[in-house]
Amino acid sequence: MLLSAALVRGGTPDPLLQPPGGVARSASGQFIAYGVANRDTPLARQLAGEENFLPLEPALVVVACERIKQALATALHDRTPWQGKIFLVAHPARTAEEAVTLVAERIRGGWQYRLELPDPIERTRLARALVHALLRERAGRGAREHAPDVPAWLAEGLTEHLMQTRGMELLPPAPRWQVGGLTLTPLNVSGRWRDPLDEARRRLREQPPSTFEELSWPGSEQLEGPDAAAFRANAQVFVTELLRLPEGPARLNAMLDQLAVCYNWQTAFFRAFDPLFQRPIDVEKWWALQITHYTGRDLTRTWSLPVSWARLEEALRVPVEVRRRREELPVAATVPLSTVLREWPFARQETALRERLRALDLLRLRVAQELVGLVDEYRRLLALYLDRRARLGLDAPGVTRPSLDARLLVRETLQRLDELEAMRERLRPLPEGRAGTNAPPAEASPR
Repeated sequence: MLLSAALVRGGTPDPLLQPPGGVARSASGQFIAYGVANRDTPLARQLAGEENFLPLEPALVVVACERIKQALATALHDRTPWQGKIFLVAHPARTAEEAVTLVAERIRGGWQYRLELPDPIERTRLARALVHALLRERAGRGAREHAPDVPAWLAEGLTEHLMQTRGMELLPPAPRWQVGGLTLTPLNVSGRWRDPLDEARRRLREQPPSTFEELSWPGSEQLEGPDAAAFRANAQVFVTELLRLPEGPARLNAMLDQLAVCYNWQTAFFRAFDPLFQRPIDVEKWWALQITHYTGRDLTRTWSLPVSWARLEEALRVPVEVRRRREELPVAATVPLSTVLREWPFARQETALRERLRALDLLRLRVAQELVGLVDEYRRLLALYLDRRARLGLDAPGVTRPSLDARLLVRETLQRLDELEAMRERLRPLPEGRAGTNAPPAEASPR
């Protein structure tokens, strides 16, 4: 559990004396970590052997803070400078699940934050506390009368998003080896690409998904009780899909800005996401559709991996008619998305790409679980390209070459498309599982 409070006082903060456990300041100067003098307690010795628990060495804590701050800024496309310092004060853990306390203090026209952490602490609990503190600091930059809080779904959803995509690199383990005067810890990671939403999908299949109202007003059981894992899975999916909306990261940033002038997050949310959502019913309908995508598939009728791979390949090619000679009738053919992006004018691109989006939406309902995440990434890439390209406007009449901004957008989209194609090729089934041996009936095709 993370407990929050806010204090208002004038003057300067009381100086913290050099503690026996040491102190470390991060490279940016935003984070200052204070260690404990004695970690040799019965509970600390018990937890020392647990892989998921970390000792709060001040030097390692500030490194973790900077890494999580950078990962959070990348996810939200946030380039605004920090304003409030965050003090991290460790104390000997009393229990393995001891609450973390976050206190906001108003100092000389701004806010600073004090995070009380038990040492040692479970890895995910530390990440949740740091993400929550960073979001509080981000939202409080324009606040005067009150230190705005952030909704639980946002803090928990972003934590799960970061831990599932970059968890291994965000929280470094304690150093173990001395080599040439340097203290090192080896970290070997090997494996194939894994969909960061796999665990969330499993949770959503096993337990009823949360409604928007349940996400908005979670109880203690959802935050720290038996339903906490399910709530975090729902929050991760909710935040991930918000990020995938047109200008999703920018809208979440705008919501954090609005929290400074709004007394509840709902007002800030609807201001930031207008006109996509104007009323709670709009969010409820959208969320119900997302849940359908994640849980509405009949897993007993999904295609095999070879069939799914072949159907995805079909959905990613654009049908065209080709004439070899002027006097001949046209024949049906297909071209890859890269050709459409490079060679077609946007007016023609838009029609073709929206048809591919619809095909991918239908495909997702039947595709094998191994390809669901990849289908989502293709859908997100095409939707983002169409949104950004539409903002640049149509090419002027008579102009045969797109604008520089349009060409740069196409180049960026093609680079990401190449990455997805490489992923798809790695997921190609073995030759003995050819799609033709298990092809679904024609009426099941997403085309």
